[in-house]
Formats: sequence, C-alpha cells, structure tokens
Amino acid sequence: MALDNYRIAIFTRSMNYRLYKASSNTISLPFKHYRLLYTTADGYFYRMLKYEHVDYAINIDEDAFVVDNEALLALLEYCVKEKIVNCGMRDGGVLPIRHGNPIVTNPFFNILDLRTIRKYFSCQVMHECVRSLNVSEVLGNEEFPADYMGSLTYEPFYPFFLWLNTRFKVLYLPVEQHADGYTTILKNHVGQPMLYHSWFSRHYGVDAFHTDRINALYASCTPEALQYSAMERLRICSETFINKRALPTLLPVRRFVLKVLKKI
Repeated sequence: MALDNYRIAIFTRSMNYRLYKASSNTISLPFKHYRLLYTTADGYFYRMLKYEHVDYAINIDEDAFVVDNEALLALLEYCVKEKIVNCGMRDGGVLPIRHGNPIVTNPFFNILDLRTIRKYFSCQVMHECVRSLNVSEVLGNEEFPADYMGSLTYEPFYPFFLWLNTRFKVLYLPVEQHADGYTTILKNHVGQPMLYHSWFSRHYGVDAFHTDRINALYASCTPEALQYSAMERLRICSETFINKRALPTLLPVRRFVLKVLKKI
C-alpha cells in the first residue's frame, strides 16, 4: 500500500539523549523524527496532537529498539488500510512485567491516527467517558494469561487510552518476553518480531545491571556503535543538569502555583 498520501512522523518522549540516540540508530524508516522534551506522561500525547501537519504518528519510547523496520512498515500500512486508530501492547494481562488495565495500550509503542483523534478529542469528552466506563463490561469474558487490574487511574496516560480504545478501532499486538527476563518483544499484526522494549529506562546510566542489559539489547539490533560529537556531549551534560537539579526544584513550585490559581 502506498503511503505517499499520508503525512507520517515518528515521536519520542525523551529524557535521556544517550537512549534517544540509541533508539534512533535502529530506526531506518523515511519519516521525520520528533524528540519531545520535558512532557508529562499524558501531556506528551496532547502535545503530539498539536502537530497538525501530521496524519499518522509512530510513537516509540527512547528505550525501545526496532529490530525489523520492514515489519514495522508493514504494520503501519495495515493500520492505514484497516482504519485502525491505535495499536500497541495491552498494559496488563499479557506479560508479568505489566499488570495494569488491559484495555489500555502501554505507550512504549503506538501507531496513532492523529486525524481521527483530533476530530473527536477534548479533555471534557475524555473524562466523561472514563467516569462512565465499566471495565468488566468492556472486557466481557475475555481471559488473559497474566495478572491485571481494572484501575482507571493507574498511570497519568490512562484516561487518554481508555477513551481512545473504547471509542475507536484498536489493534492489540502480540508480545513475548525476551530471554533476558525483562525486555518485551513486540510483534506486528502477522506475528513478526519488530521491536524490543527494554523497560527500566530511568535506570540507564545509573544501575550497572540494567545499563549493561540495555546496551546488549541495542547491540543485538544494530552493529552501529554509539558515538557522540562534542556538541552531543555538551547536550548530554546540560540535560543531565536540568533533569537532576533544575526540574526537581522547579516542579514543586509549578504545582504550588497551579494549585493556588485553581482556588482564585
């Protein structure tokens, strides 16, 4: 299927440039890649919707590595052809590493039809949907191989995906656990492995075990060694300062100001 008539882009919510570059090195698809910084887990998607020149968004976490770009492209073509508004892995019920709500798709990977979402989305409509949602009714008698819970608020992005996945056509992708005991192998619509999601991104560069594990995962996806220019090293230092020093100081102040403004 030709995708020339669609404006497609890749988006990544990023907090670690080293991981972002590693993930980017595994992507060979011919689409512009946007790195979004300093967003909340749900605000990331609201910001994505503002890119009105984009029809379809491929959302890939910075700790996710593409192992088969052709399989990913085939999935994109399938989603466009079948008018699927969202696809991804269930956030619970499929693997031991996540035990959230299986209606939700975990945002380490999604293909999103932004045109359709923009047409119908508003925060008011989303919250009204969630307030009236009956999880048991939606899931019916479906059985799952792993534990899950029916929470509507387990993660900040839950309202968005609960609304999205109960109002539009969604494709839940097959998964399996990697031999390292942590990584999720995500497959496309015909069962081809296409992406490895390492999890534990916040441990990268902090915890030796997970850092080594994620580096090994990256090396299994591409022979390209990770190298950084002088400007990139400066960027890494500045972002590390902001993430570890500036943001922890400023965010409580921001929350306090917003709380006061709500009372005015």
